Amino acid sequence: MKNTKKSLMIAAVLAGSIAAMSGCGASNKPTVENTTESAAQVQSVSEIQTEVESKTEVVSETETASEIETETETETETMSETETTSKTETEKQSETKTEAGLQSEAQKPPMETQTTSEPVLESVAVAEGSVSEGDFAVLVKGTAIPLGGDMRNYVGLLGDPDDFASAKSCTEAGEDKVYTYGGAVIYTYITNGADIISLIEVTGGEALPSGIHIGSTKDEVIAAYGSNYTEDGTELLYQIGNKTIGLQMTNEKVSFMELFGL
Repeated sequence: MKNTKKSLMIAAVLAGSIAAMSGCGASNKPTVENTTESAAQVQSVSEIQTEVESKTEVVSETETASEIETETETETETMSETETTSKTETEKQSETKTEAGLQSEAQKPPMETQTTSEPVLESVAVAEGSVSEGDFAVLVKGTAIPLGGDMRNYVGLLGDPDDFASAKSCTEAGEDKVYTYGGAVIYTYITNGADIISLIEVTGGEALPSGIHIGSTKDEVIAAYGSNYTEDGTELLYQIGNKTIGLQMTNEKVSFMELFGL
């Protein structure tokens, strides 16, 4: 349509110029004036053609720029539509995934409610030992000194006591004696010339053959000797025959030990 308009404009201008050049109704013979006028008309036509061509070029450039802008706008709109379509498809995919996830969650079987019960505290029975004849002794410097033994057999092994005392026997000729080694005090009496051990007291680091010592707990005592004991105040008494192990308890711990009998 634009090219047609340009053609019509050019045709109209050329027609007018040709008409002027032909000089309708005038003589065919050229005259000086006519020749001058014709030259002027030719020049005028040339100028008109130049002007038309210039205008045509301007119009063409304008239309070309307009077409480029139109094409650019069209491309921009196309890109915008593409981006919009892409976003729409992405949103649709996201919605589809969400719906699929919800359906998957809905299809899962409901989780069973687990009832957490509080642990039942059970009393653990303490393993119990028992008292034997070998328990009626005290370890002094690594040597077991037994209740009822002859102290004469052990003095040489233990060496000189940390402390010693003696007194005249009330029953036989001779002396009753007291030997102190560390935290162990050993009492003897004379019978048939022998120093019989009748009492051992422990207040220090010495231990019984079972491992019971000052500071052992009541549970440890029961584990070593069992629960078959008698109580005398705060003292636990374990007996076999005429021999006794006495364990003084303070705050559920052994604070004093004694072996006696005979």
